[in-house]
Amino acid sequence: MTLAALVPTSIVFCPAMRSCLSSLWSANSKHHLDNKLTITVTSCAGIVEKGGHVLYKANVKEIITEPVASTSGRSSSNGDSSSSNVRATGVRLADGRVFRGKVVVSNATRWDTFEGLIGEDKMPHSERLFRKRYKKSPSFLSIHMGIKADVFPPDTDVHHILLEDWVDMEEPRGTLFASLPTLLDPSLAPPGRHILHAFTPDWIDAWQNLLPAEYEAKKVAVADDICQRLEAIWPGLRGAIEFCEVGTPKTHRRYLNRQDGTYGPIPSRRPLGMLSMPFNTTSIPGLYCVGDSTFPGQGVNAVVFSGFGCAHRVAVDIGLEPGWPAVDKAYNTLLGTVRDRS
Repeated sequence: MTLAALVPTSIVFCPAMRSCLSSLWSANSKHHLDNKLTITVTSCAGIVEKGGHVLYKANVKEIITEPVASTSGRSSSNGDSSSSNVRATGVRLADGRVFRGKVVVSNATRWDTFEGLIGEDKMPHSERLFRKRYKKSPSFLSIHMGIKADVFPPDTDVHHILLEDWVDMEEPRGTLFASLPTLLDPSLAPPGRHILHAFTPDWIDAWQNLLPAEYEAKKVAVADDICQRLEAIWPGLRGAIEFCEVGTPKTHRRYLNRQDGTYGPIPSRRPLGMLSMPFNTTSIPGLYCVGDSTFPGQGVNAVVFSGFGCAHRVAVDIGLEPGWPAVDKAYNTLLGTVRDRS
């Protein structure tokens, strides 16, 4: 059995899969306008058809590890010469249920996986080095709005970026992103209405230590400020809003189970190209990682690549696909040495 410890961050993979599969389905590169949940449901049906099981509302609280024989002087599959003396053998859910498997695949961030699900006391040396090379990127403040369509000119583009001053580009809420998905699929909103998704990088620290009333008031104030800025593109926007829902970095942390609501890792110093990003294997035998904390990093296309790469790596390692063990070991040892010394 292969266990996929998919904490709610797996929701990030849905648009990634949609982007990938729609490009395969549509020879003329047009957007596939089906509901993205169709892909999720179909994928789950495929897992069940192949003899697997899908659990919903099953929060993973711990990755179970068991001691293994001493690995002194032996390199792990990703080249870490200080390979862990434990092996991942299953997961424990919040309700106490335990599931065992040959491998465990975590879609949580590197921080959530090794600090939360594994534990600091079992963290491999390679993961401590990762924390020196990378830091958590900010989260996002997201606003989803239902807006009267007549505020948008007929030639309105789907995506927009607003930055009034280059000095503010990397500041919290400095750069605004806005998208109108209903320009691609009008059926997503009632007639004469559009959905506008506006979002901007933000840190969770700005939303801490607030009373509930203060938190709600701040969401309203920040959303109004952002909408006022967007009126530089669409005059009269605020007066056309019929629905508005604001999500803060705390929202991302709660519903996506991502530490501080982070969007993923970013280099804390000049990286050695993409080689400094860890691949899907880890220094704990039987444990694999997938998502934006692994090569090639953040973004829809990158996450899709990570998912395909992880599936292939696991298939090779458990004997479902042919591989070259000697070449793998030599290559990954070299890559791990370069990565850990970068």
